Amino acid sequence: MRALRWLMLLPAAAAAFYLAIAATIASHYLVEQHLCPAVDFDRGICSNRTLGVILELIKHGGAALTVIAAAGVAVIVAPSHKRPVLWAALALVLLLAAWFGYAGTAGSLFVAALAGGVLAATVILRWLRLRAPAA
Repeated sequence: MRALRWLMLLPAAAAAFYLAIAATIASHYLVEQHLCPAVDFDRGICSNRTLGVILELIKHGGAALTVIAAAGVAVIVAPSHKRPVLWAALALVLLLAAWFGYAGTAGSLFVAALAGGVLAATVILRWLRLRAPAA
């Protein structure tokens, strides 16, 4: 069972990563399509300022959620060595976020992902500390 969990670590974390991205894209699309006033909707893009702020919050929150989901799933699936798995998962996901941010000229999304990584590390490390048997 341990070997199976180690084998499933990377696919499970990748699935969480892509599911979080898909949820972000879907929520962005639904909010833009259904909440944008008709006068502000031009060629598939909403130009409403208020809704634009909400859409930016969705994108940045999704970037943070992606890091949190991938790191959390990696730690949950790992049968042991959870702290090194957390740091490796965060390093890999933040490296991907930096690459996506650079390729898409979206540095603010990388900063949001970095904030999600800090939050994930803080919460997961605290959870691991509380879960550890008392010595």
